[in-house]
Amino acid sequence: MTRTGLVFLTAGLMLTASPALACKGKNVIFSDDFRQVDDTWGSSGDGDAVTIENGKVKIKATASRNYKVLYGAAQFDDADICVTVQIPNNSTPTTSAGAGMMFWAQDYANFYAVVLRTDGRAAVVRQVKGNWTYPVQFRQAEKINTHPGDKNIVRVTTIGNTVSVSINDAKFASFKGLVPPGGGEIGLYAESEQGQRDTWKFADLKVTDLPQ
Repeated sequence: MTRTGLVFLTAGLMLTASPALACKGKNVIFSDDFRQVDDTWGSSGDGDAVTIENGKVKIKATASRNYKVLYGAAQFDDADICVTVQIPNNSTPTTSAGAGMMFWAQDYANFYAVVLRTDGRAAVVRQVKGNWTYPVQFRQAEKINTHPGDKNIVRVTTIGNTVSVSINDAKFASFKGLVPPGGGEIGLYAESEQGQRDTWKFADLKVTDLPQ
């Protein structure tokens, strides 16, 4: 799909206090607290799916569908990437609602993503030319917070073709993937369950160099 411009709020390369469980690198490459306009964010569609509220990005996908936003101004290869994902306030334990962080994205049909479900499971998914694969199948994650309004810190560390995923500082998975030439874009991913639109909130997006 083509990139649709969003009025996103960003702090670019600002340094702010971050949760203790977030990225571990000493040098911040990119961070976003969503408080200033930045048109380099784009979305996989139009409409009212993406809004901003009190320093958080809110994504409200159509029922039974997903929605994606990508940061198009930079590509990242070896990096520590983290974001806070908040469970929808109207959430129920379901296998069909989920959200997370995209990485190594080339466009909206070619990317990797860590996806958390409201039933306490997580997976690493990949889309190649619009077709889904599962480098890490959905399984229970040790420390996912699942109550309405709960927050979870998703962290992805990429070194060469090796990816390590942690959720709330608990290791979830490690695997080898295919790095796009020059690295890939990062983004946010959200799904709604059948029969209703779920509002996922994202905050404290940061990319640092690799931890020493």
